Amino acid sequence: MKALLRSFFKKLGGGGVRAFAAQSLKIAGVQDIIAVASGKGGVGKSTTAVNLAVALSSKCQLNVGLLDADVYGPSIPTMMKLHGKPEVSEGKKMIPMKNYGVKCMSMGFLVTEEYAPIVWRGPMVMKALEQMSRGVDWGKLDILVVDMPPGTGDAQISISQRLQLSGALIVSTPQDVALMDARRGVNMFNKVEVPILGILENMSFFKCPHCGEPSHIFGKGGARRTADGMGLPFLGEIPLEEKIRSNSDEGTPMVISNPDSAVSKAYGDVAQKVVNRLEELSKQQQFRPEMNL
Repeated sequence: MKALLRSFFKKLGGGGVRAFAAQSLKIAGVQDIIAVASGKGGVGKSTTAVNLAVALSSKCQLNVGLLDADVYGPSIPTMMKLHGKPEVSEGKKMIPMKNYGVKCMSMGFLVTEEYAPIVWRGPMVMKALEQMSRGVDWGKLDILVVDMPPGTGDAQISISQRLQLSGALIVSTPQDVALMDARRGVNMFNKVEVPILGILENMSFFKCPHCGEPSHIFGKGGARRTADGMGLPFLGEIPLEEKIRSNSDEGTPMVISNPDSAVSKAYGDVAQKVVNRLEELSKQQQFRPEMNL
């Protein structure tokens, strides 16, 4: 394992973005790569990525991978209850760790201290993402879900350009401030010609556990209106529930721990809509040339 880590960080030292840009944009064995993104942090993007990936695997019966591209704040190891270090294949590639039927890779598996900060500049981050995407033996995947870092900066643009994304799912709360950044996220993906799979409204409302009355804490219907105004698919509403938070902390996604709950069914519906949208986009673009930068 120490040899793997030395090799990983040694590779980060040379080449930078230029070496990354020379790579073919496709990842061998992966049919579609989708980004779960948000214009800002704190809207439940990682929770959505985890439950979407598990739903695609368990409910849609697909071979799914999950790449934690948030290098500075990796949360997938906790949310997927995965610990330890990845093993290395005969081809000198890291073998992704697996739980709930989903293959996962995260910087959180590679840092030696749980709370150690990752203080890297852009080229180092991009080289790390290269190793965690193409330096991994993913096998055959129908979909690789990428949990994007929040925002619309250099890292997000570079990932969008380098991984040949099949589409991006935008996560937002109904709040106007969050929706402003969601629009920026949509516009960023439009600029790099990545199709938008749709907008998902997270924390849509809080349902009182005593009386059942919904409270729209962050506003009502904002993401739907934004999607309609931008001519984009609206993927659904995920309510704000205490169990979503507690299950994420415990590493048991709602789709697994409470499969019959309204939240799990909502995630299942989103997963099916994503699959349908990918099929629709594939029919629209039967031939997509492989790009080399």
